[in-house]
Amino acid sequence: MSVMLRAIGQVISAFALLTGVGAATLASAAPAQAAWSDAYQVTLTRTGGFAGVNEQYTVSAGTVHISTADLMATAGSCEFRRLSPSYTAGAGADRFRYTVSVTYRNGITKTVSTEDGVEAPEVLWQVLDMTLQIRRDLAPASAS
Repeated sequence: MSVMLRAIGQVISAFALLTGVGAATLASAAPAQAAWSDAYQVTLTRTGGFAGVNEQYTVSAGTVHISTADLMATAGSCEFRRLSPSYTAGAGADRFRYTVSVTYRNGITKTVSTEDGVEAPEVLWQVLDMTLQIRRDLAPASAS
């Protein structure tokens, strides 16, 4: 089996050389893709509503919560990265408006805005809901 794997590796290397793609290019493509999809911070800003709130929540990869890894994976997914910058309807009274900014390990930040009552892709609502849930779970209990 290892003879076959070596032969396949040699064929791939020969093809790369023939097409002008060096081994370094092939080797560096995977880490670059991984860095882009590696979300390490999600910041959610929520404004508006009946009371005119202005709140901001940040969850980083180091946040200790059962859903942190799922949030980072969802925010780093191809589906999330393909979202348009905005899903809004314009005027509307008492709606919450949301801005989600995801920072990736390669320094790129993806920002998407939406508001209540607007049709937006499910992945955006998943990131919003997970971020808010983590925030609720980690918020200090109010004194009674």
